[in-house]
Amino acid sequence: MNEFLYISWNIDPNLFEGFITIRYYSLLFGVSFFLGYYLMKKMLAHENSPEEWLDKILIYTVVATVIGARLGHVLFYDPEYYFKNPIDILKIWEGGLASHGAAIAIIIALWIYSKKITKKSVFWALDKVVVTVAIAACFIRVGNLMNSEIIGTKSSANTAFFFQYNAERSISNFFGVVNNNVNIEPIDASKNINGFNYPLAKLTVSVSENNNNTNVISQSLYMNYGANYKHADSHFFILDPQESNAVIENNVYSATIAVIPRIPTQLIEAGCYLVIFIILFWGYWKRKWHEMPGLLFGAFLILLFGSRFIIEFWKEHQTLSGDNSINMGQWLSIPAVLLGLFFTIRAIYLNHKSNEVI
Repeated sequence: MNEFLYISWNIDPNLFEGFITIRYYSLLFGVSFFLGYYLMKKMLAHENSPEEWLDKILIYTVVATVIGARLGHVLFYDPEYYFKNPIDILKIWEGGLASHGAAIAIIIALWIYSKKITKKSVFWALDKVVVTVAIAACFIRVGNLMNSEIIGTKSSANTAFFFQYNAERSISNFFGVVNNNVNIEPIDASKNINGFNYPLAKLTVSVSENNNNTNVISQSLYMNYGANYKHADSHFFILDPQESNAVIENNVYSATIAVIPRIPTQLIEAGCYLVIFIILFWGYWKRKWHEMPGLLFGAFLILLFGSRFIIEFWKEHQTLSGDNSINMGQWLSIPAVLLGLFFTIRAIYLNHKSNEVI
């Protein structure tokens, strides 16, 4: 029996398909905002703040999150492509959101909100919003898992995920068939390539009568997938055609493939953000951190972007220099953590000075 165990993640990202398509990601994104609305309502009521402030802060935050996250992805991660294809910036449904861009936009939006609506310090709003953002970030990362995106590096742990849905979809696109015509079943063997024992699986595809040249298909698959198996979006690769035992019988293509299990960084991040939410929630309600302006905001920046910096080491990514240096997400996290340290120390210092005066 193959000692290499893994979890096969074969979830269709669409929860419902019909007149409209509902994706898990969209549902979780929406739930996070409703939960944030409920938490914000409780915090405003706790501080006897005007109820009309609630709807306005939600609007400012939601708009800033969507616009900021999209522009953050455009400017930080792929500006060259989007400057050449500006209309694609609007295609938010195709994916591409950056949390760092959302963070910057939310800070700007809440500064405007504070000037126009509350006439209070911007920290009055920020110290509340970050509590809701932390739990929203948890839901969003679970949504990323449902989409089989933001994957980790390859791993031999039995908790590693093989994103089978994406692998089968890639094969179905190659052959021009529907996903139901593709099947990947693990077999009791593994192959050592460059020091890593890849689990092997049996690929079968129901093909048309026109796709009947085994050698051409095997070679094409190898050139499309096997030669590029180190790419960040790969979940499998075709073995060398000489070793894959590819055959076609009764219009069914069969071949041996090597699957690539990966660290489920989406779950790790979701777990971290849940813990951060619990800390901030406890800090607000039990320790009254909101009475020290900027403390909750500073703690949020340190915890969220600090954990993000660490988790990035286990994510598959394209680095700025193409080597093993830190990536764009980590570079952007460093100033966020430093800013968080500044606001945290500032809040504690001002509170200490205030107590001295009293």
